[in-house]
Amino acid sequence: MGNGEDMKDQLDRIEADIAEVKRQYDLFFQGARRQEPFETRREVEETVRRMGQRKINNTNDQFRFNNLQSRFYSFSNLWIRTVRELEEGRLVRDRSGILVRTANLSQTPVDPAHLEQVLRELLAARRACGLPAEEADLTMARDTLLSRARELAGKSGAHKVEFRVCVEEGKPKVKAVVR
Repeated sequence: MGNGEDMKDQLDRIEADIAEVKRQYDLFFQGARRQEPFETRREVEETVRRMGQRKINNTNDQFRFNNLQSRFYSFSNLWIRTVRELEEGRLVRDRSGILVRTANLSQTPVDPAHLEQVLRELLAARRACGLPAEEADLTMARDTLLSRARELAGKSGAHKVEFRVCVEEGKPKVKAVVR
C-alpha cells in the first residue's frame, strides 16, 4: 500500500510542477519575467518522460498520469508556438505589455481595387505615350507593384501603400505613397 501512496505523491508533485511552469510562462508572456523558463520546463519534461517509462499498475494513477502528461505536452506546444510567433514578429507587446497579434502576414499593403485602377491608368498612360501596352504586361507589373509595396511597408512600418501614375519626360512612371 505504501507504493500506491508514493505514486500519488509523485503525481501530485508533477501536477504542482506543471502548474509552476505554466505560471512562469504566463509571467514571461505578460512581460514580468525577462527570460523564458527553459530550465524549469526541461526539468518537468524530464520528470514526465521518466515517469512515462515506468509501469503504473493502478488504472486510476495511470489515467491521472496520462492526463497530466497530455496537459503538459499541450502546454509545451503552446509555449513553443507562442515564443516562435514572438520571434517572428507575428505577436508583439503593446504599451501595457500585453501580447497582441499583428496584422495577417498574407494581407497585402495595397488595396486590390486600387492596384487594378493603377494598372488601368498605367496601361492608358503607356498608350498615350505611344508605348506598347498589352494586357499580358499587367501580370508582371502587378507582381512588381505588390513586391515593391511589401518592401516599402516593411521598411517604413506603414500599413498601406498607394500608387499614382504620372508621365515624366514622355514616359509613364508609378510613384508610391506610404500611409
